[in-house]
Amino acid sequence: MKPFVKYLGIAATALALTGFVAAEDTPRNNTASSDQLVAATAELQHELDAKTAKQGDAVTAKLSQSVHLTGTTLPRNTLLIGHIDTVEASQNKGASKIVLTFDQARLADGKQVAVKSTVVGFYQAGSQQVLPSLSPDMQINQRPSGSHGAGLISSVTDSNSGTLSANGSNVHLSKGTELQFALTSGAGSSSSTGN
Repeated sequence: MKPFVKYLGIAATALALTGFVAAEDTPRNNTASSDQLVAATAELQHELDAKTAKQGDAVTAKLSQSVHLTGTTLPRNTLLIGHIDTVEASQNKGASKIVLTFDQARLADGKQVAVKSTVVGFYQAGSQQVLPSLSPDMQINQRPSGSHGAGLISSVTDSNSGTLSANGSNVHLSKGTELQFALTSGAGSSSSTGN
Protein backbone atom coordinates (compact mmCIF):
# COMPACT_ATOMS: atom_id res chain seq x y z
CA MET A 1 0.00 0.00 0.00
CA LYS A 2 2.87 2.40 0.81
CA PRO A 3 4.33 2.30 -2.75
CA PHE A 4 0.90 3.15 -4.16
CA VAL A 5 0.47 6.12 -1.76
CA LYS A 6 4.02 7.26 -2.60
CA TYR A 7 3.23 7.05 -6.37
CA LEU A 8 -0.08 8.87 -5.84
CA GLY A 9 1.77 11.66 -3.92
CA ILE A 10 4.34 12.05 -6.72
CA ALA A 11 1.60 12.15 -9.36
CA ALA A 12 -0.38 14.75 -7.38
CA THR A 13 2.75 16.91 -6.95
CA ALA A 14 3.54 16.69 -10.67
CA LEU A 15 -0.03 17.63 -11.55
CA ALA A 16 0.04 20.59 -9.14
CA LEU A 17 3.37 21.81 -10.56
CA THR A 18 2.04 21.48 -14.11
CA GLY A 19 -0.96 23.62 -13.15
CA PHE A 20 1.35 26.17 -11.48
CA VAL A 21 3.60 26.38 -14.57
CA ALA A 22 0.56 26.76 -16.84
CA ALA A 23 -0.79 29.53 -14.59
CA GLU A 24 2.60 31.24 -14.65
CA ASP A 25 2.68 31.08 -18.47
CA THR A 26 -0.70 32.69 -18.93
CA PRO A 27 0.37 36.28 -18.11
CA ARG A 28 3.42 36.02 -20.38
CA ASN A 29 1.26 34.84 -23.27
CA ASN A 30 -1.18 37.71 -22.69
CA THR A 31 1.72 40.16 -22.71
CA ALA A 32 3.03 38.78 -25.99
CA SER A 33 -0.37 39.10 -27.62
CA SER A 34 -0.76 42.65 -26.28
CA ASP A 35 2.22 43.71 -28.41
CA GLN A 36 0.53 42.63 -31.65
CA LEU A 37 1.46 44.31 -34.88
CA VAL A 38 -1.10 46.64 -36.41
CA ALA A 39 -1.14 47.65 -40.07
CA ALA A 40 -1.23 51.38 -40.78
CA THR A 41 -0.91 53.73 -43.74
CA ALA A 42 0.61 57.20 -43.45
CA GLU A 43 1.34 60.02 -45.89
CA LEU A 44 4.90 61.35 -46.11
CA GLN A 45 4.77 65.03 -45.13
CA HIS A 46 7.78 66.20 -47.17
CA GLU A 47 10.08 65.12 -49.98
CA LEU A 48 12.76 62.57 -49.14
CA ASP A 49 15.83 62.56 -51.39
CA ALA A 50 19.20 60.86 -50.85
CA LYS A 51 20.92 63.73 -52.69
CA THR A 52 19.88 66.37 -50.14
CA ALA A 53 19.04 64.37 -46.99
CA LYS A 54 21.42 64.28 -44.04
CA GLN A 55 21.89 61.86 -41.17
CA GLY A 56 19.69 62.98 -38.26
CA ASP A 57 17.13 64.83 -40.43
CA ALA A 58 13.56 64.54 -39.15
CA VAL A 59 11.05 62.53 -41.17
CA THR A 60 7.29 62.72 -40.59
CA ALA A 61 4.27 60.88 -41.94
CA LYS A 62 0.58 61.48 -41.10
CA LEU A 63 -1.66 58.50 -40.30
CA SER A 64 -4.49 58.00 -42.81
CA GLN A 65 -6.70 56.18 -40.29
CA SER A 66 -6.92 55.56 -36.55
CA VAL A 67 -4.69 52.84 -35.15
CA HIS A 68 -5.36 50.94 -31.91
CA LEU A 69 -2.17 49.92 -30.09
CA THR A 70 -1.86 48.39 -26.64
CA GLY A 71 -2.95 51.00 -24.13
CA THR A 72 -3.48 53.82 -26.62
CA THR A 73 -5.25 54.87 -29.78
CA LEU A 74 -3.47 56.92 -32.41
CA PRO A 75 -6.23 58.91 -34.15
CA ARG A 76 -6.26 59.68 -37.86
CA ASN A 77 -3.81 62.53 -38.67
CA THR A 78 -1.44 61.57 -35.83
CA LEU A 79 2.12 62.29 -36.94
CA LEU A 80 4.61 59.44 -36.98
CA ILE A 81 7.96 61.06 -36.24
CA GLY A 82 11.28 59.61 -37.19
CA HIS A 83 14.74 60.43 -38.41
CA ILE A 84 17.32 59.41 -40.97
CA ASP A 85 19.86 57.00 -39.49
CA THR A 86 22.10 56.75 -42.56
CA VAL A 87 22.10 58.27 -46.02
CA GLU A 88 24.31 57.48 -48.99
CA ALA A 89 23.82 59.58 -52.13
CA SER A 90 24.45 58.09 -55.56
CA GLN A 91 28.00 58.67 -56.82
CA ASN A 92 28.76 58.28 -60.55
CA LYS A 93 25.35 56.67 -61.18
CA GLY A 94 25.94 54.20 -58.35
CA ALA A 95 23.49 52.96 -55.73
CA SER A 96 21.98 55.15 -53.02
CA LYS A 97 20.21 54.36 -49.76
CA ILE A 98 18.37 55.93 -46.86
CA VAL A 99 17.89 54.12 -43.53
CA LEU A 100 14.89 55.41 -41.54
CA THR A 101 13.57 54.96 -38.02
CA PHE A 102 10.07 56.08 -37.01
CA ASP A 103 9.88 55.74 -33.21
CA GLN A 104 7.40 58.35 -31.96
CA ALA A 105 3.78 59.29 -32.61
CA ARG A 106 2.63 62.86 -31.87
CA LEU A 107 -1.06 63.28 -31.18
CA ALA A 108 -2.98 66.51 -31.93
CA ASP A 109 -2.66 67.63 -28.27
CA GLY A 110 1.16 67.40 -28.49
CA LYS A 111 1.43 64.19 -26.46
CA GLN A 112 4.14 61.87 -27.82
CA VAL A 113 3.93 58.09 -27.60
CA ALA A 114 6.80 55.68 -28.24
CA VAL A 115 6.14 53.29 -31.13
CA LYS A 116 8.05 50.54 -32.92
CA SER A 117 7.43 50.78 -36.64
CA THR A 118 8.51 48.85 -39.70
CA VAL A 119 7.95 50.15 -43.23
CA VAL A 120 6.35 47.29 -45.19
CA GLY A 121 5.51 49.16 -48.40
CA PHE A 122 5.33 52.55 -50.12
CA TYR A 123 3.22 53.83 -53.00
CA GLN A 124 2.47 56.99 -54.95
CA ALA A 125 -0.26 59.12 -53.42
CA GLY A 126 -3.75 57.88 -54.30
CA SER A 127 -2.64 54.34 -55.22
CA GLN A 128 -5.00 51.48 -54.40
CA GLN A 129 -3.26 49.25 -51.90
CA VAL A 130 -3.94 46.25 -49.73
CA LEU A 131 -2.43 46.11 -46.28
CA PRO A 132 -0.35 42.94 -45.92
CA SER A 133 -0.82 40.21 -43.34
CA LEU A 134 1.63 40.91 -40.53
CA SER A 135 3.75 38.52 -38.48
CA PRO A 136 6.42 39.00 -35.77
CA ASP A 137 9.12 37.64 -38.10
CA MET A 138 8.00 39.54 -41.22
CA GLN A 139 10.76 40.62 -43.62
CA ILE A 140 10.49 42.71 -46.79
CA ASN A 141 13.09 42.50 -49.55
CA GLN A 142 11.77 44.50 -52.49
CA ARG A 143 14.25 45.26 -55.27
CA PRO A 144 14.32 48.78 -56.71
CA SER A 145 11.53 49.02 -59.32
CA GLY A 146 8.23 50.69 -60.05
CA SER A 147 7.43 54.30 -60.79
CA HIS A 148 9.45 55.54 -57.82
CA GLY A 149 12.50 53.42 -58.77
CA ALA A 150 13.26 52.55 -55.15
CA GLY A 151 13.50 49.28 -53.25
CA LEU A 152 12.82 48.44 -49.61
CA ILE A 153 14.51 46.14 -47.13
CA SER A 154 12.95 45.89 -43.68
CA SER A 155 12.33 43.44 -40.87
CA VAL A 156 10.01 43.65 -37.88
CA THR A 157 12.90 42.42 -35.71
CA ASP A 158 15.28 45.26 -36.76
CA SER A 159 15.71 48.34 -34.60
CA ASN A 160 15.26 50.65 -37.61
CA SER A 161 12.09 51.02 -39.70
CA GLY A 162 13.62 50.14 -43.07
CA THR A 163 16.17 50.85 -45.78
CA LEU A 164 15.16 52.49 -49.06
CA SER A 165 17.56 51.99 -51.98
CA ALA A 166 17.91 52.88 -55.65
CA ASN A 167 20.33 51.63 -58.32
CA GLY A 168 21.99 54.23 -60.53
CA SER A 169 20.17 57.20 -58.99
CA ASN A 170 19.25 58.83 -55.70
CA VAL A 171 16.36 57.49 -53.64
CA HIS A 172 13.56 60.01 -54.10
CA LEU A 173 10.10 59.90 -52.52
CA SER A 174 7.73 62.79 -53.18
CA LYS A 175 5.68 64.56 -50.53
CA GLY A 176 2.42 62.61 -50.23
CA THR A 177 3.98 59.19 -50.84
CA GLU A 178 1.92 56.63 -48.93
CA LEU A 179 3.93 54.48 -46.51
CA GLN A 180 2.58 51.21 -45.11
CA PHE A 181 3.72 50.35 -41.59
CA ALA A 182 3.62 47.46 -39.15
CA LEU A 183 3.18 49.27 -35.81
CA THR A 184 3.34 48.19 -32.20
CA SER A 185 3.83 49.95 -28.88
CA GLY A 186 7.41 51.10 -28.43
CA ALA A 187 9.87 49.68 -25.91
CA GLY A 188 9.29 51.44 -22.65
CA SER A 189 6.20 53.17 -24.18
CA SER A 190 6.79 56.40 -22.31
CA SER A 191 4.81 59.49 -23.18
CA SER A 192 5.88 63.09 -23.16
CA THR A 193 4.59 66.45 -24.26
CA GLY A 194 5.99 67.61 -27.59
CA ASN A 195 6.98 71.10 -28.66
